[in-house]
Amino acid sequence: MVLIPIGLAAVNVVCLISTSQNNEQWAETAARAAALRIDKSSATKAASDALSDCEHNSIVQNIQMTNLDFNLGTGHVTVSTAMDVKLPVPIPGFSTATCTATSIQPIVSTPASR
Repeated sequence: MVLIPIGLAAVNVVCLISTSQNNEQWAETAARAAALRIDKSSATKAASDALSDCEHNSIVQNIQMTNLDFNLGTGHVTVSTAMDVKLPVPIPGFSTATCTATSIQPIVSTPASR
């Protein structure tokens, strides 16, 4: 009787760990796409396009970019994402979770000074 709730909770934990790792990979992919651009507006579009390739399924409900910091001064782009996850075994009051991730990549398309 005790093993069933522990097993169901373990399924949720495995699901959260897996989707959290996927979210980190998507944040890194979006940051890499943004790092190839020369300004913030094109970097934002590139990161959004990279995130639109994310496959949604019964567990991953939504993934969105929450922040993009394109800083030519430091030469880095920072992308933050949030992924809405529906737990496979809903717990009363806790059927969804939000995983967040942030990735920092060096800007590789800095225009040459004149």
